[in-house]
Amino acid sequence: MNIPEIERSITEAIYNRPKVTTAPLNLYLYDSKLVCGARIVMPKNAKFVAYVHDNCLEKGFNGKEWKLIVQKINLLANNRYDNDNKPKETSDKKQLKQTGFNERRSEQRLYYRRPMWYFQSLNKTRHKGQMVDISSNGMGFTCSMSEQNLLADRQKITTRLDVPLFGKDGSYDMVRFDRTGRIRRVEKVNNSIHRIALEFTQPLPFKPAEQGLPSSVIEQKLTAL
Repeated sequence: MNIPEIERSITEAIYNRPKVTTAPLNLYLYDSKLVCGARIVMPKNAKFVAYVHDNCLEKGFNGKEWKLIVQKINLLANNRYDNDNKPKETSDKKQLKQTGFNERRSEQRLYYRRPMWYFQSLNKTRHKGQMVDISSNGMGFTCSMSEQNLLADRQKITTRLDVPLFGKDGSYDMVRFDRTGRIRRVEKVNNSIHRIALEFTQPLPFKPAEQGLPSSVIEQKLTAL
């Protein structure tokens, strides 16, 4: 693969990652294809490429990270990289920490797909979006943009969304919130769809991805939605 093909494959792998999971995500090379997912679900012969931190999902990789990842994929694709699974992953993690790309998280994000609504002002039409991930402090969602509903960085909008609140027995209720927030980033996914990173002005009263249940339980429940 040449560099443009690798970069395109990285972008596609991350965009097609599991949307309902709280597990740490990594990039792997498997059967000559790039895959983004958790270690536990990957085949044993999948070759580890890089950790995918929450900040990377929000802001993308910086220049140094792109260079390291593209270089490693080239080596793996040509069987010139010694991939010894866990020991090598630890070494790669130390290397990527030097670029600020690491596994530390202030709060896990809950990744799941669910319709939501947003209003540019209370007296204007509401628009539909698709929730991608959420934490107590903000959320990511995708939406279709037109001249009637353009969104911009730093713009203030109001959202209406449903968030699962779990009980100790694994049961849950969908709790509806109206939250005002400020847009921190607008990314173009394709010609019609954009991804929005929104920071709430008032945090949620609980952390959606940190409710005292195993991630496998949360994933199983939300997959059935």
